[in-house]
Amino acid sequence: MAATTAMLITLGFVERVTVRDEDDPSLVLHAEYALGETGGVMIGSVRHDGSALDSVGGAAIYVVVPTEREVDRLYREIRELGHAIVRPVATQSHGGREFAFRDHDGNSWGVGSYRGV
Repeated sequence: MAATTAMLITLGFVERVTVRDEDDPSLVLHAEYALGETGGVMIGSVRHDGSALDSVGGAAIYVVVPTEREVDRLYREIRELGHAIVRPVATQSHGGREFAFRDHDGNSWGVGSYRGV
């Protein structure tokens, strides 16, 4: 979770709450990270209990940032953290600028300035 936390903070998320397992404080039962006034993500540790929460690497997340300059800055920082770049930073034909990477757990992340329609 430490690598994930560092990545979220790099992307501009702010920790709101983290609930840890009382018996094993290394396990995060629930954590909330805010992005701006309305964005956010909720995460937790793999449960290792055979449930649907017992796997990693299957999520795809797109984070919208306010400017193309911010996209470029985050691209440099994510590379410095050692994440695998899936799609280098580029201006898109549909508008905005974006890049994609995989986190250390194998989840796919897109970061861009395109806000959708």
